[in-house]
Amino acid sequence: MIRRIVAILAIVALAGALVLAFLDDATHKPVAPQGDMLGTESGEPFSSYVGRADRSLADADQSAYALITFAQPLTPAEAESVLTGIGRVNAMIVALASPFALPEPIAGETRADVFQRELDRIADSLAGVGDVPVPERIDAVVVRDTGDVLRAVAGAPEIAAVEVLPPDAAWGRFGVRPVDVTGG
Repeated sequence: MIRRIVAILAIVALAGALVLAFLDDATHKPVAPQGDMLGTESGEPFSSYVGRADRSLADADQSAYALITFAQPLTPAEAESVLTGIGRVNAMIVALASPFALPEPIAGETRADVFQRELDRIADSLAGVGDVPVPERIDAVVVRDTGDVLRAVAGAPEIAAVEVLPPDAAWGRFGVRPVDVTGG
């Protein structure tokens, strides 16, 4: 009889622990950005954004995250060529979608291969959805490097803007808003 009571109490305790774990907010909600944002503000014309981005780039003196927006969408090979010298490409942006996180290339692979693999993955996820256009080009990237390297890349004609976050910004703790290079 005592064994049955102990077994029932153990089952009730286990069930209670499972219910509490299921209701815990830390397991359900993503961590909110901590206030840092990249990209255009609501209603901000592109020309104003470029001025703000240029000021952030001029002030960059340490390694930091930055949004590099291309003047026009680039193929993976073109994007790799423009980003030569960048230490880390963390994400790519296609059209006005949220950033797609990227790994570093593995041995025998180029950054263009990484870009193409992600574009292929996006295309596969859109297969059978209907008349949804499949992206083939990259509009922007989120990178991390020093101010000097970012300024060197910003001089390329393929670059529309480079906006730099403060050096203490942490990956996954800042937001990225879309940048429309045709706006204003």
